[in-house]
Amino acid sequence: MKQTKKILLTITMIFLLTGCPMLTRHENKGNEEPVDIIKPTDGVIETPPPIVKKTDWNSILSPFVNKILQPSSVYDGNKVVLISDIQNRSGDYVVTSQVDEVLHQLMANQNIFSVADRQSINQAKQALGISSDDKLVSRGKMIGIAKSINAGYVLFTTLYQLPSENHDANLAMELLSTQTGEILQRVTSQELTKAVNQNAENVKEVTE
Repeated sequence: MKQTKKILLTITMIFLLTGCPMLTRHENKGNEEPVDIIKPTDGVIETPPPIVKKTDWNSILSPFVNKILQPSSVYDGNKVVLISDIQNRSGDYVVTSQVDEVLHQLMANQNIFSVADRQSINQAKQALGISSDDKLVSRGKMIGIAKSINAGYVLFTTLYQLPSENHDANLAMELLSTQTGEILQRVTSQELTKAVNQNAENVKEVTE
């Protein structure tokens, strides 16, 4: 009888000992504070675009256009000119739309050529399978577009170096014949700089 009570007591103690941790874990689980789970947003955060310094293209391009359209030049026949996309060989990012806008403004103020409208140019590009933001600009491609819209000339501009605090812009502007592909007029930064320096020397000699 004593042995049976001892066994029952032992079993009871075992149940109590094994039950306490379970009870404790259960109670602790109930006291845990909820944790907020932050889910990633579905949208992609875009990197802000770099700040692009605005260049005074009007003062840069005006001498080139004036030289191309010098009074001594004579142009016959179809006087519609296509202002080509900008050929960028500088290796730097260029807001070509700014250059294009200035060229159109400058050419709108002259009375030698009629400027081909942009809508006709874009339609010609689509017909020829050329992307509207095509980066592979070439003389042959621009002449092909000019022919398709019946423009007699192409004003072709190439950027070799952008202006900075240490140097001026380096570019070339050409007037091409659509019919022959010939370069009728070509003006470079070096030629304009040389002309400006020569004029300065002539003025200096006169004043001395």
